[in-house]
Amino acid sequence: MRKRDNMKSIRDVIDKVLQLNNMHSKLDEVEVVLAWKEVFGDVIHKKTRHLMLQHDGTLLVTLNSGPLKEEFNHEKEKIVKMLNTHLKRDVVMRVRIR
Repeated sequence: MRKRDNMKSIRDVIDKVLQLNNMHSKLDEVEVVLAWKEVFGDVIHKKTRHLMLQHDGTLLVTLNSGPLKEEFNHEKEKIVKMLNTHLKRDVVMRVRIR
């Protein structure tokens, strides 16, 4: 068996274990939280009180700033696109700002 085939088999096994233990969504949430800070920077990150990725791909965002909430509410599609582009896959399907 070639090394590449071996790696694919290992990846498949890990994926299967994650699916069986319902861990994919938690790993996705961790990746999204890390991506949030990288994409939007320290200033926005410090004004973010809470981030949570739901199983259906909805990202719940709680912000401390009223004007920032208003601005982000108008840019939801852009936020989804920026995060998914950064993650190089579609994880976030929609954003809800609170």
